[in-house]
Amino acid sequence: MLRSMRDGAKSGVLKFFLMGLLVLAAGGLVLTDVGGFFRGGVSATDVAKGKGFKIGYQQFDIVVRRTLAQQGISPQQAYQFGLIDQILNREIQARMISNEAIEYGLRIGDDTLVKQIAELTAPIASEGQSKKDALQSVLRQQGISETEFISSIRADLRNTVFRNALTGGTGTISDETAKDLYQFENETRDIQYFTLTNASVKGIEVPTDMQLETYYGTMKNQFLIPERRSITIATLKTEMLEDQIEITEDDLKEIYEDNIAQYEKEEQRTVHQSILNNADDAQKVADQVKSGKSLEKATLSVTGKKDGYLGENNFSKNGLLDEVAEPVFTATTNDVVGPIETALGFHVIQLKKIIPARVEPFDSVKKSIRNELLQERLIDEMSDTANTIDDRLASGEALEEIVSDIGLTTEKLADFSMGGTNKKDKDLFKSYDSDKSEILEASFEYEQGETSPVMELADGRYITIRVDAITERAYKPFKDVKAAVKKQWLATQRDAANRLRVSDAMNKLKGETSFTDVAKELGVTVRTKKKLNRYDEVKEPLTANTLRRLFSADLDTAISENNKDGHIIAQATALNMPDPAKASKDDLEKVRAQNQGALGQDILTQYVNTLSKKYKVRINKRLLDQMYGTAPASGN
Repeated sequence: MLRSMRDGAKSGVLKFFLMGLLVLAAGGLVLTDVGGFFRGGVSATDVAKGKGFKIGYQQFDIVVRRTLAQQGISPQQAYQFGLIDQILNREIQARMISNEAIEYGLRIGDDTLVKQIAELTAPIASEGQSKKDALQSVLRQQGISETEFISSIRADLRNTVFRNALTGGTGTISDETAKDLYQFENETRDIQYFTLTNASVKGIEVPTDMQLETYYGTMKNQFLIPERRSITIATLKTEMLEDQIEITEDDLKEIYEDNIAQYEKEEQRTVHQSILNNADDAQKVADQVKSGKSLEKATLSVTGKKDGYLGENNFSKNGLLDEVAEPVFTATTNDVVGPIETALGFHVIQLKKIIPARVEPFDSVKKSIRNELLQERLIDEMSDTANTIDDRLASGEALEEIVSDIGLTTEKLADFSMGGTNKKDKDLFKSYDSDKSEILEASFEYEQGETSPVMELADGRYITIRVDAITERAYKPFKDVKAAVKKQWLATQRDAANRLRVSDAMNKLKGETSFTDVAKELGVTVRTKKKLNRYDEVKEPLTANTLRRLFSADLDTAISENNKDGHIIAQATALNMPDPAKASKDDLEKVRAQNQGALGQDILTQYVNTLSKKYKVRINKRLLDQMYGTAPASGN
C-alpha cells in the first residue's frame, strides 16, 4: 500500500506496517480525542510539542484567527465550543503525518508543485491578473512570504499523497456485506424516555461564604486575567530618508554608460494579426486585406466575430513563432503575410511598421535609472540608519530622543494579551499581520522600560519596540465573582443530587419496576418516538449520543445519558429491520460508496492514534487557557 511512497521500499517493511494497521483495527483502537493523550512537559511559549516539531503560541494564534475569520466567532467562543482543540489537533496531525512522509522518503517534485500553484491561482488569474500577480494576491491574503507559501503547498501535497497511499487499496465491499450494511443503516427503533432536569432538584442548601471561598480556590482558573502589555512601536520608513539621498546627473550617466547593453533594442516589427480556425477563412481574410479592408474588419466580415483579431503589437524576431518570424521580417511595410499554419491556427499578418535596432537615449531612461538607484541607496541608508538606532539604544539613549532626531513615527498599543487582542477582543496588530508573530514575541520577551533590537518588517520598514507597561496575570478577586461562584456551586450540587436520582432510577429499572412506574414515582412524563433511524438528527432532550446508545442496547434495556438540562433515561421498545432482498442496486452501490470512504478514514484515524504515542505529543493546556479561556471583560 505504501510502495508508491518510496522507490526501493523493502516488502518486509511494508508487510510489517500493514500488519501493524491490522492489529490496531482488531484491537478496536479509535482516536476520538487526540488532546486526551497530551498533557504537561511543554515550554511556556509553545501550545504543543512533539518529537521533531513544536507549535509556538504566536504561530498557532495566527492559524486560529485565520480559521475563525470567516466563522464570525471570537477565539474565546471557539474555545468554549471545543473548536480551538480541533484546530490544534489538526495542526498536530499535519505535522506528524508530514514527518512520517519525510521519513518514508516521500518527495514532491517541482513540476507537481508548479502545477498545484497554477491551479490555485488560476481562478484569480482568469479575472484579468497574470499568474504572478495572482500568486502575490494569494500571499497578501494569507500574510505569508513566497518561500513560506511554497513550503506550505509542498507540505500539503506531501501529506495528501501520504494519506491517499495510506487509505487507498482498502479493498472492496462484497454483495453480502453491502446487504448487511443496508440493513444496519436502515434499521429503525421505537423508543420511550423521560427526563430528570437539574432544575427540578429541590432542597439544596444555600452555601456559606467559607464554602464558596473554598470552592473558588478549586475553580479560580476560570477567572484568570491573562498577562497584558502596552508598547510603543517606533518606525523607520523609506520616505523619511529620501531627501537625504543625493543623486547627480553624472551618477545617472555613469550607470547608463556602464550598462549600455541593457538599453539596446533589437529590430522590431509592428504588426496587426489574426488567427483563424481553418485555412479557407484565413485565405478569405487575407484576400480582403489585400483589397484594402482593415484586418480587424476583414476578420469580422468572414467569421462574424472579432475573437480571432489580436490587434497591433510590436515583436522582435525571437518573439514570434518560428513559422511566422522569417516571413514577417522579410516583408515590407503594408505587406500581408499568410495564411501560415502553426499549432495555434492559421495566421494572417499585416506588417504596419519596421522599427530599426536602436539604443534608447539617455533622456528617455533617466527617470527609471534614477528610481532604481534611489531604491538601492535607500536600502543601504535604511540598513545603516537601523544600525545607528540599535547602537544608540544600546548606549542607553532614550527612545524619544532618537525618534525626534531621526523623525521616526510612533504608535502606542495598549493592554493586549499574548494573542494581540485587547479586552474587547480587538486585534491591535491587524496592520502588522505579516509580522505579528515576531512583534508579539518581542513585546513579551522584554521587561518594562526595555527596548527591543531593531527588526525589519516584511514591507521594508524597520521598527523597535519599547515595553511601556506590564499587567501581570492575576485572578479576579473572590468578592468580584462571588455571585458567579455561588451560581456554579448550586449548579454542581443540583447535578450531584440529580445523578443520585438517576442512579436510583436505573437500579429500579434493572429490577422488577417497570419504566412507567419509575417515571410515575419520580413525577415525570414518559414520552415516545416511533421509527427513529440511527442517523436521524434529534433535538433536546434527546442527543446524538443517546440515539447511538439506544441502537447499541438490547430492547427494553434502559440507558441514561447527560443532556443540557440534566439527564435522560430511555429504552428501545421495538425494532424494525428492512428486508435486504428488496434493496435496489442503486441502494447497495450507495452503501458501498459511503462505507468505502469510512473504511479508509478508520485506518487513518487508527494510524494517527498510534503516531500520537510515537511522537510523545504534549499540549500546554495552561497556555491555551490563558490565551483563550477567559472571555473579554471590561474593567480588568
